[in-house]
Amino acid sequence: MEYPRTGAFMVRACTALLDRLDEVVDRVVTEIEQVEPVYGELRLVEREELRRSNKANLSAVLGFLAGKPGVHTSTPRDTGYRRAEIGVPLPAVLRAYRIGSGVVWDELLAETRDDPDDNRALLTAAAEVWQLVDDYSQALTAGYQEAVAEQLRRDARAHDAALDALLTGQVEGARLWECARTLGLPPQGTYAVVAATDAEAAEALPGIAKALSVLGVSSAWRVRALGQVGIVVLTPRFTEQRLLAILSERAIGRVGISSPFPTLTEAPTALRQSELACAATQPGSREVLRYDDALLPVLLAGSPEVATALSRTVLGPVLALPAHDRDTLLDTLRAWFTHDGEVSAIAAAQFCHRNTVRLRLNRVATLTGRRLTSPRSATEIQLALEAHRIFGGGSAGQA
Repeated sequence: MEYPRTGAFMVRACTALLDRLDEVVDRVVTEIEQVEPVYGELRLVEREELRRSNKANLSAVLGFLAGKPGVHTSTPRDTGYRRAEIGVPLPAVLRAYRIGSGVVWDELLAETRDDPDDNRALLTAAAEVWQLVDDYSQALTAGYQEAVAEQLRRDARAHDAALDALLTGQVEGARLWECARTLGLPPQGTYAVVAATDAEAAEALPGIAKALSVLGVSSAWRVRALGQVGIVVLTPRFTEQRLLAILSERAIGRVGISSPFPTLTEAPTALRQSELACAATQPGSREVLRYDDALLPVLLAGSPEVATALSRTVLGPVLALPAHDRDTLLDTLRAWFTHDGEVSAIAAAQFCHRNTVRLRLNRVATLTGRRLTSPRSATEIQLALEAHRIFGGGSAGQA
């Protein structure tokens, strides 16, 4: 903002206040301590620091109003930054600033000595004075916000480093408990690791930390290159089933949950379990899978080369068929395992006659050389189907 030229009275009055600046500062400090508990009984700011900052700010304001060039907003900005660093609430800082401004106005009013000309000069300069105070308050707020932003960045880095340390097993002993405190996790309890991924979003579980916090559940999360990962504290009230339900509600991608574990030293193993469970879910889905509920798919997800070879070796002739024939046979095979080989149930699910089901299964046997009546062949086909689901492009219709 461009300020008008300071009048003769303001120059004279502000110069007089600068000459007795220490006295004015003492009055400001006393009033702040009496009115604002943060500076008084709580003593978040030492009296000497309060005097120093007020002297610097009053000197800058009065110096400008006395005709010195430049609006030095670096002083209030520094004050705001320092107050944020020690945790003084911003409203308290601004109230203290207004108290100081009020004292300056009272002192300027006293300098008029009830002279009508000086009173008019002060009123004429009032808009300039309060605009200057407002600009300084904005500078103070900007400095405060800058410090808060830096603190949040430092906290985020410390949070991510602590979580990484737990999940990779790089800490032990006292350092491990220090990481737990940084993350807000209890040092003892029951935990689960969650891994999630989505092809289009960094957070496959948006808002999950806040949603759990609202329920009183402790957790720690971060976004990584391959998705989102977190440690969740389980309790008798917040069980695996409740965690599964909440994750299912919020997931926009694929999610895997580890087995529960009793100590944070087991977090690296749990991370691997959750990642495997996530990899074993349907590609492109919003499926949430517990490691303990799908050990066969998890086993296949952990050996992609073997799984791909198994799918190709067992189902290769089926997969080579035209899309419609291939999908029909694969769907029939999946229905066979879903309905425990009950032909009538499969026919109902496939909207076809029982003889049609038998013809399709016989065709699979001819193409693969494996009959579902053989336990070994049935096992190979089931594993190959799971391998194709995980690594072969999703559902049959997407293969």
